[in-house]
Amino acid sequence: MMMSLLWYYRPEHTDGGRRTTDLDDEIFASRHRDVCSVACIEDKCYVLTFNEYCRYRKRAKMTEQGLPPPSGVLIPSMTSETSEYPRRLRLPPTCTTTTADRVFLCRRVYDFRQKRIVKYSI
Repeated sequence: MMMSLLWYYRPEHTDGGRRTTDLDDEIFASRHRDVCSVACIEDKCYVLTFNEYCRYRKRAKMTEQGLPPPSGVLIPSMTSETSEYPRRLRLPPTCTTTTADRVFLCRRVYDFRQKRIVKYSI
């Protein structure tokens, strides 16, 4: 069985290398497409937008401190099954079942042909 995928790059794997403005969990999307065997899959990870990542980190920190989540704050991963948030199923289910090393932030794109990082735009 084969799968088609788009690659993500860690800052240190780009020509520019890691910069001080890069966050530890930041990765860059790319348009580099590849076909690989499904046997290559090691584990599931979550790639979040900046806002999703900030909400995730806040919730994780509160969970570590034993605090309940703030009332009235919409956290898409914790909304009901009928939620209209289209990325709900792509978010970490809870902070306790997902290890932090499997959650990444993506806010820029690495153009591997031109060897430069560009701002992410839809």
